[in-house]
Amino acid sequence: MKRILTGVVMGVILIAACALTAVIVAKNRTLSVGIRAATSGMGDASVSDLGDVEPYPVIEFAEKHAYDLGGQAYLWFYGRWRMILEERDFVLKNGAEINSLLKYRDPPTSDDEIYVTPNLDVLNIVSFFDLSEQPQILTIPPVEDGRYYTFMFVDAWHNIIANVSRQHYPQGGQQVALVGPDWQGELPEGAIRLDSPTNTVALLGRIRVSPEIPEDVAKAQSILDAVQLAPLSATMDVQVAENAVPGQSYELIDPNARQTLGIFDNYREILRRNPPYGKDAYAADIFEEIIPGAGLAPNPVFMAGLKEAAQDSQRMIRTSPMASRLRGWSMTPPEVSTPDWSWLLRAALTEYGILVNVKEESVYITTTLDSDRKSMTGGESYELRLASPPPVKEFWSVTLYDMATAQLIANDWDKFRIGDNTPGLKYEADGSLRLFISPEPPEDADYVPNWIPSTKDKDIQLNIVMRIYGPTDEILSKEWFPENWKRQ
Repeated sequence: MKRILTGVVMGVILIAACALTAVIVAKNRTLSVGIRAATSGMGDASVSDLGDVEPYPVIEFAEKHAYDLGGQAYLWFYGRWRMILEERDFVLKNGAEINSLLKYRDPPTSDDEIYVTPNLDVLNIVSFFDLSEQPQILTIPPVEDGRYYTFMFVDAWHNIIANVSRQHYPQGGQQVALVGPDWQGELPEGAIRLDSPTNTVALLGRIRVSPEIPEDVAKAQSILDAVQLAPLSATMDVQVAENAVPGQSYELIDPNARQTLGIFDNYREILRRNPPYGKDAYAADIFEEIIPGAGLAPNPVFMAGLKEAAQDSQRMIRTSPMASRLRGWSMTPPEVSTPDWSWLLRAALTEYGILVNVKEESVYITTTLDSDRKSMTGGESYELRLASPPPVKEFWSVTLYDMATAQLIANDWDKFRIGDNTPGLKYEADGSLRLFISPEPPEDADYVPNWIPSTKDKDIQLNIVMRIYGPTDEILSKEWFPENWKRQ
């Protein structure tokens, strides 16, 4: 009897798989015809008739289809899931509220682990907005003395909405009105209106600071403290939307689902709160049939292919080459902030460089290798010679990190970076620059400002990040590019 029941069950699964495959083929017949039409005239490389193809066994075809399409669906949706995870950390890890400002008032030190590769060049301000009920008004105070600042706004699908920065408003002193997709009404006079295609918007603001100069830190902090946020109803009579579909989604995900199909939990509700638009909407239609809980009901054959696709797609994200290489350095590609059709690039970006800015504002150049293509480690001394400092519209810096932890390396001098605002930075007579990394300071005291302390621990691999703010065309085209660090 047990064998009979087993046979019946397997028969039902086989019949279901056949029916499912028939549905898939029917749904994709138009696409198949389009592919054949597009590849006509390619000789032997083109398949002109379905009869030319020996079909897969039904079960194998269904599982392969689920793997191929499911992998693309995973990469496409991962960027959205990762944005929700960032929103979740904003609320639950940092204790902030939606529609509030999280301000990092002090330059980070080696005792802090607030985020990966902490930035000492700027004071950061972060927020997640929910615009479903009414607009939010961000007030940016006047920014004097030519100090660099930028406020970048990113929608739920990690598309950059706008940058309000020194390049556009040199003196600061703006009001920014963040408006959701369905809102209509009056705004404060003179406010910069930013229309978001989604009700969820992330903010990353940066205000330049010289961390070695206490007086400058105090000035930057005063600007940071003056940045204010309020709902539109705090300044104007406005009808607040009732029973609005919320934008916030942080409670809808499992933060431990990264390598599983669990990233699709509450998929329908996630899309309802911040519907995809443009190319993402088209992608959602394509993947409707394969995402668990979105289209067809899950079945054992499809789930096997999907689970494997999720694991392999996560490996692709972890090994994705996000940067172009030259002389051992890697530079974030200019298009990295707007990955457009590349779902893999967007997935990798949100995993390792979420809320990265546009190329007009900044690019990063990184290395872990010396001129002999060997890993740079503690216990060694290195020198970098720059024929000229980076040609920038704004400023530049070089910061040292522990490769394994992506954090600053503790040292007795509490010094972690050098930049064009480092006090006493020494240039050569011809305008060139010598920079040093070593456990002990240079013998020539004149070069101490040009030195970043490392560690005597040879097991620690070093990671050097050169941040370029306001890169010129020389940098973006790699006409200017740093040489390698040389082991001394």
